Amino acid sequence: MKIRKVLAVFLAAVMAAGIMTGCGNKKAENTSGDDTQKPAQTQTAAPAATDQVDTKDKEPVTLNYWTWFPSTDQIDETIKAFEKENPDIKINMTVMESKAFQEKVPLALSTEEDIDIIGVQPSAFAEEVQDYLADLDELMPAAAGDDWKSKYSEKCLEQGNQLTDGKTKLLVLTNSGSMIGFYNVALLNEIGAQVPTTLQEYKAVAEKLKAKYPDKLAGVFAGKDAWVMDEMMLTVLGQQGDYYNKWRYDSAPVDSPEFIQAMNGLKKYFDEGVFSADILDLDYASATEEFTNGNALVYYMGSWEAPLLSKSLREKNGIDLEDVGAMALPVAEQGGKATVRSYIDSGIGVVDYSEKKEAAAKFVAYVTVGAGADIFGKQLTGTSAKKDFTVDESLFASDAAKDGWNTIVDLINTASADRNNVSGYSDVEGAGVQSVMNGTKSAEDVCKDLQKEWTSGKY
Repeated sequence: MKIRKVLAVFLAAVMAAGIMTGCGNKKAENTSGDDTQKPAQTQTAAPAATDQVDTKDKEPVTLNYWTWFPSTDQIDETIKAFEKENPDIKINMTVMESKAFQEKVPLALSTEEDIDIIGVQPSAFAEEVQDYLADLDELMPAAAGDDWKSKYSEKCLEQGNQLTDGKTKLLVLTNSGSMIGFYNVALLNEIGAQVPTTLQEYKAVAEKLKAKYPDKLAGVFAGKDAWVMDEMMLTVLGQQGDYYNKWRYDSAPVDSPEFIQAMNGLKKYFDEGVFSADILDLDYASATEEFTNGNALVYYMGSWEAPLLSKSLREKNGIDLEDVGAMALPVAEQGGKATVRSYIDSGIGVVDYSEKKEAAAKFVAYVTVGAGADIFGKQLTGTSAKKDFTVDESLFASDAAKDGWNTIVDLINTASADRNNVSGYSDVEGAGVQSVMNGTKSAEDVCKDLQKEWTSGKY
């Protein structure tokens, strides 16, 4: 489900390397030493392999791969490695903005445009295009071996198949969890504070920060963006249990004590002075800039921002922060649990009418259960659905960064609910949350309005 200023370009470039929803993943070893709905890049490119093998008279097969994510920069190294290993196959990649992708691809498939591989958004889009996708249970054994499922997360397989009427027509490329708190380690140490786990602890940290740096923010996120406000509120909802799933799958009402408590719980962060009302004027790019410029202690966003943990990736993208860790949103209510919601973030599938399905399946296998999953994982926005995936430890330059990665893995593996958003409704709900935060409406009134909206038949 997938930036507009210079800083946001970095965020688009980090949107992705396989995050899991309880999908058997691995953490960084704790040894000493070293984005549904999120913005997407629009790029069209055909990365070429640098080391060509003489294929004599054989013409290479060119696979047309359409997607909204990842960007060509993110997957360039993976594609080059695949083409080196398979010199008879070339990948021609077209990347579109997320909404343009949703609109163009179904039409292109209906007219049998020359497409062999597509990115699959884990939403109504997957249901819309599933009839055009090949059955991977038939293609993967030849591409990855008869035992390929033993290398792939059962949970991810289950979630993917739920989107395509029980058949394996997509494999998970990445998963995501939100909202994660990315914090400035040096700034936290400078004010003599520890990572807060509760709202009251967070309030004490905010007071220490304000005493030393009155102009810095204790927490920042894109409060101007309705979907982000929805994500923040639903994270607070998840701290109290799995009510989101009961609403999403079992018709539990929005007009409920649980949703009202979550909205009022998020407002407590504002009422207690942890979050400034100025946050409600920040969009994705400007919120990111506040953190990366050192003006905020914690930045809340999805796990696709995990490249912030890597010093080498920060330096590559011109971010001058000394060290970054990761934490859960401190718990708002007594007895709550530090948690996130997580779900499939992006999938990949083979177009059924393609005349190059076997070659396409080789690429899909490479990036999901093969060596390509490990190469792509260097982008560091999560862990892969590949069971034995291990993150490249050289990406971390500090224990705080390494521990931050492990925190993200733990949060995703123990998520309280699915991050299975309904995009259009999420914007409406987020606007309601904004009105509660700015004091123009009560949580009770907003929830009543949202219940009518949700049951209106629009969704």
